[in-house]
Amino acid sequence: MYFVIVVGFHVPSTPDNLRIVRVVGPDVTVAWTPPDSDGGAEITGYVIAYCTQYDSVARHVTATGTTTAMLMDICQFRRCYVFAVAARNAVGTGDFSQCTDFTVPQIIGNSFFSIFSPPNDSREVLCLSL
Repeated sequence: MYFVIVVGFHVPSTPDNLRIVRVVGPDVTVAWTPPDSDGGAEITGYVIAYCTQYDSVARHVTATGTTTAMLMDICQFRRCYVFAVAARNAVGTGDFSQCTDFTVPQIIGNSFFSIFSPPNDSREVLCLSL
């Protein structure tokens, strides 16, 4: 008697540590840590879901390959955005991460606000006058 064991592939697990790492004007860069498991198949990309408090349905953008950050140049000043990310492989898309929310600051007069998050994830806020 012979047994055949089939090893199945699964969707990736959930990415972690979704955070805002850079803000320049209304442009927001989100970053995340890859999932612990790729489900047995190479990660082919990520799906970033986002919406504002005014949206009834989340919008989605995709990042291809193994990148773990994405510039979101769709933001408007003084709007609160909610972001979530999910990993994708040949099997499909895994579960979305916990949401991270962020309000895009308003440009006041001729001031320009930027937020950068260095690798140690301590946040530095800069205000530059133009």
